[in-house]
Amino acid sequence: MKKQLVASLAAAMILGVAGTSFAATNPFSDVPAKHWSYDAVSSLAKAGIVDGYGDGTYKGDKMISRYEMAQIVAKAMAHSDKADASQKATIDKLSVEFASELEGLNVRVTKLEKNSSTIKVTGEARLRFEDTDQTTNKINLRTRVHLDGTINDQWAYYGRLQAVNNLKGGDDNTVTMDNAYVKGQIAGTTATIGRFDYFLNNGLMIDSTLNGVDFQFGNVVKADVFYGKENNNDVWGLGTTNYLEVTGLGLKYNTSKATTLNGGYYQFKDKDNNGELNGFSGTDKVKVWEAGFTTKFTPNWSLSSSYGASDADNENKAYYAELGYKGADKKKVGSYGTWVNYRHLEANASPKATFDGAYSALGQPTYGTKGYEVGFNYTPMLNTVLRVKYADLKPIVNSTEKTKFYQAQVEFFF
Repeated sequence: MKKQLVASLAAAMILGVAGTSFAATNPFSDVPAKHWSYDAVSSLAKAGIVDGYGDGTYKGDKMISRYEMAQIVAKAMAHSDKADASQKATIDKLSVEFASELEGLNVRVTKLEKNSSTIKVTGEARLRFEDTDQTTNKINLRTRVHLDGTINDQWAYYGRLQAVNNLKGGDDNTVTMDNAYVKGQIAGTTATIGRFDYFLNNGLMIDSTLNGVDFQFGNVVKADVFYGKENNNDVWGLGTTNYLEVTGLGLKYNTSKATTLNGGYYQFKDKDNNGELNGFSGTDKVKVWEAGFTTKFTPNWSLSSSYGASDADNENKAYYAELGYKGADKKKVGSYGTWVNYRHLEANASPKATFDGAYSALGQPTYGTKGYEVGFNYTPMLNTVLRVKYADLKPIVNSTEKTKFYQAQVEFFF
């Protein structure tokens, strides 16, 4: 097959798959601008897919070898994840035809690797140091591996492997699949079924993991309806073997491109009748609600705020506000941001908030916590984000004690 014809076919196949557009220039002296293959040859040369000879010619009338054709097929295979059904069928046929030559190029053509484009693997590693004047400082490395799989045009699978290593010695957490769910379309909704994170609004009231189902729907007002069992047993700091049943609704409404209103209503129920919640409201269930907003009032400045409460008998209110400037973007080297916030979380208000655990006064959510935080993040190189923050906190119940919280971390994305 002559090189000019191959170039035309390859241009349609590879550049169509890759979705790349190149300005036509004249890379070869023997391919004039009026020649029928000029655009194809020029585009492929610009993309680095075809090469000419040392004297600046292309020699389009020269017969192409099977090895040269295999190189073009290998380039098409590298972009097959962006191909449509017809293009994939063509690439598959060519990969079989030139299998032996592709083997020589270390391009393995097996059924498993043909299907590998339906699975995407990414990851992140977070090295974190934190310390308070109430607890022993900690240094740990958290590793997460994300698995995204395509089931069909309507459904997909997501799994997340996680491990936390204590770099000061001692026992490490085992590797767990802390997220595993399928997601797709059901009756006009987007359904998530399995184990998934449920973080609503600003994380003031809930930032945890649910084993259950979530349905998302709506255009103007976006809604999340979910049901299942809480995956953690330390909700409200209970620390028992009891896992509460959760029913909830989250709402979000964009009043403009800059401002979003949000709200939520959640019910936590002790289905096992262990009496764990009786001290909160005298029944086997606790109801929680919240409302808030986020607005970007200038291109660089944003403000977020939330207020929430539970129907517990006492210590049942929470509120939060944060002012932020810019923000580090892992894809933009040199980007940075800073923020300051204030929060007030009474002991029986938030089931499992972003601000609990070591991040609360005395490390005990049962005391409640209030205080301010300042922080800064920065992207020193691609896919790497540094973050430091400091919080000055004190418990609401035992206000004579104070906690100064320090945290520094670096995140790597790959």
